[in-house]
Amino acid sequence: MKKFQVIALGDDFRSSLQWDTVVVKANMYDFYHLSGYHRLAQIRGEGRPVLLVFESDEYFVAMPLLFRPVAEVAGLEFSDLWDATSVYGYAGPICSHRELPDVVIQGFQENIKRYFLERKVVAVFSRLHPLIPQEHVVRGIGEVMEIGQTVWIDLTISLEQQWAQYRENHKRNINRLRRLGWKCISCCGQNCKSEFVEEFISIYWETMDRVGASKYYYFDRAYFENLLQMPGAEVWIFLAHLNDETGAAGIFTLCNGIVQYHLGGTKTQFLRDAPMKLIFDEVRLWANRRGAKVFHLGGGVGGKEDTLFHFKAGFSDRRHRFLVWQWILDRGEYEKLCEQRRRWNEKQGFVAASQGLFFPEYRRPIMEMER
Repeated sequence: MKKFQVIALGDDFRSSLQWDTVVVKANMYDFYHLSGYHRLAQIRGEGRPVLLVFESDEYFVAMPLLFRPVAEVAGLEFSDLWDATSVYGYAGPICSHRELPDVVIQGFQENIKRYFLERKVVAVFSRLHPLIPQEHVVRGIGEVMEIGQTVWIDLTISLEQQWAQYRENHKRNINRLRRLGWKCISCCGQNCKSEFVEEFISIYWETMDRVGASKYYYFDRAYFENLLQMPGAEVWIFLAHLNDETGAAGIFTLCNGIVQYHLGGTKTQFLRDAPMKLIFDEVRLWANRRGAKVFHLGGGVGGKEDTLFHFKAGFSDRRHRFLVWQWILDRGEYEKLCEQRRRWNEKQGFVAASQGLFFPEYRRPIMEMER
């Protein structure tokens, strides 16, 4: 029996239940796939969450996406086309089995293509999950590109083996932090005290200011409060303290045996001490006690091997490829949109605010041209 189902996330509890019932049956999944996380994106105006599910006998493939009207892009207001993207983080398709028959993959691809064309979807983009085999599901439609690597700690080996993989200066720094009296405190979900949440937000925003982050990364208090209450996963705040002063903070999730470093930051005055190293080590020990299998630290900004990647790489020699998938369904319409946007930018005195890979091109951030 073959079946194609579209679960659109609405305001009702029923759609969330339908969504998560599919997700938890997958061979592998993470908190990025859950309905609650997609609802957070919807609240922020990032798109309409939809889960595309193809079933064939005991097999299924499910792809979560955010659908967006092209008309919301300045200069393209009269377009009736749509595009789709993935949530912030690592999502991509999930499957009932690690290995799928070719006929199931073909059925999934044919059904989503038909659905996209019927809905006038011109382009689709998704970050893929480094820990979950997904490339084979979208191979042959669109393009899969490797844009970097991510770092992870294998929690199935002994604590001593995990510690042995740390870079020597990380070990020295962590031991020094403990000698100086640095401690970690943590809280989970709705049990987090408001002052803990305030401390995290203050440090996170200070960090975003310092690194010159784009407006997108300034998540507001409501986002963090909703994230902490998200069903289906444990969401933790870890704080590094010295003499009752917080020096660093991070949000970590635990879902289906996977611990993810989601967001975090360090107070400028404590950058030399690097208390985030102590937080990562404490989270590693906590994750082992909780029976998790993987602690995924992620990669650099935009997948680059930058200073953030170098910092994370000091905790483990384990790497995974960070892949993205992009698919242009109507090349002619896509190029028209790109050209129309380019002309509008030129007329308004704007230029691209970012270089390198960006998809779809007509949504590339812009800034006012220097005069």
